[in-house]
Amino acid sequence: MISLSEFPPSDLASFLRLCDGEWLTVRSRFELQDTGGDHIANPAPPARAGLEPSAGQAIQGPFDGDDPGPTAAQTQEHWHDSARGALLVAYLEPGDPGEPGALQVTPPALDSRTGPPQHLHFQAGGAFERRDQAGNALSQGTWELWSDGSLELTQAGTHSVVRERIWFTKPNLRLRSSVERSCDGSPARASFSSEIRRVSRPAS
Repeated sequence: MISLSEFPPSDLASFLRLCDGEWLTVRSRFELQDTGGDHIANPAPPARAGLEPSAGQAIQGPFDGDDPGPTAAQTQEHWHDSARGALLVAYLEPGDPGEPGALQVTPPALDSRTGPPQHLHFQAGGAFERRDQAGNALSQGTWELWSDGSLELTQAGTHSVVRERIWFTKPNLRLRSSVERSCDGSPARASFSSEIRRVSRPAS
């Protein structure tokens, strides 16, 4: 972890190192598509393995492993829901000293089952790739570290674009917002997460 004197992080490697830890996350998700103003959602199913989603599928965001999505019955009744859980993030040192490194993301347990971890591999040139445990590519995107210290991740597919912004207000408090828009500019889904790092008490 970086020291407080280096907060907020000024480069991607420092930002990724600061993400390392166990985060207690509270997420609100909004299904913004509707069928005529009555707020009945018209969700797209999550993307499966592959760099491009098939027709009618939504792009899975970089941290969407912690967002299983509502069931069909839920989306007929609610356009908004919230959930909480423990998100595990581990920083992986790069094989090349010139690269910023990678993150291993393990989503919160769903129905008492923990989902498989995924890897986000970042390149110094502004690209990143999401991979499964076996190293198979799931999606690709671009990253940008803004002057305010926030990291923006963008994934563009055939039918929609997902932008996720991550920033720290304190070293142990992280916020994330994600918006998916169709290619015509209309919003499809959005989420906001507030995350507090779980810190172990010092031994007495």
